[in-house]
Amino acid sequence: MKRFLATITAFAGLLALAVPAMAADAPVQLKPMPAITDGVPAFPRIVAAADDQAAQRVNKALDKLDALARQAMKECRGNVDNAADFDFERSITVTMRGPRYLSFSVGGSQDCGGAHPDAGGAYFVYDLTTGSPVNWQRLLPKSMVQGTSLDTDINGATIAFVTPKPLQDLYLKNEQPDDDCKDALTDPQLKLTLWPDAKGGGLGVEPGDLIHAEAACGDDVTVPTATFRPLGVDKGLLDAIDAAHAGGYFDKDAP
Repeated sequence: MKRFLATITAFAGLLALAVPAMAADAPVQLKPMPAITDGVPAFPRIVAAADDQAAQRVNKALDKLDALARQAMKECRGNVDNAADFDFERSITVTMRGPRYLSFSVGGSQDCGGAHPDAGGAYFVYDLTTGSPVNWQRLLPKSMVQGTSLDTDINGATIAFVTPKPLQDLYLKNEQPDDDCKDALTDPQLKLTLWPDAKGGGLGVEPGDLIHAEAACGDDVTVPTATFRPLGVDKGLLDAIDAAHAGGYFDKDAP
């Protein structure tokens, strides 16, 4: 009888461990949230059980991103003498909502009374098995990552970049730079931002941290998952992108 109870207890423990992984293996349901103000939408939140710690961790991260936008908007308005000159906008699209990964594309512009408006974009990618931002060093082979760095977007949110020569080569095969952009895009220290592009069926790649004069050079490209499979990129990531592409687990207006 004791052995039977021990077996049942162990089996229940395995089920408890399996539940988060099984939840992450499915697309997530997202709940729209009230806009921060006109032209500034809030991030949607994951609809999940209270004991889904990974999902709750993602939702808390999205709470912080919205709080940063509110603070940035408040500071921006405070720097403008003429209210008519104030402008603050943001757009949010979901580039993948599972399985395994949740990814957002965020664009924005701000006119806070300076010499010219500020504009920019960022991608936020979360691992649904842990609720943490993805660690690209764990998903890409060592040969593909020469370095990583952190910076902030126009709202002060932390964003991650990688410096991978092989990825830069793949990017340049899809994006032929003109003379004005060639030096910036062939720079061996070029920083790239990555995200799962379920709509395009691959990994999105975009130059990041470009100076203002080079900002127009930062076009994004999508490299198909099939290109990455023989290069040692994490199979689970590529399989998840393929599943999201086939299932339509992305916003139809995603970039």
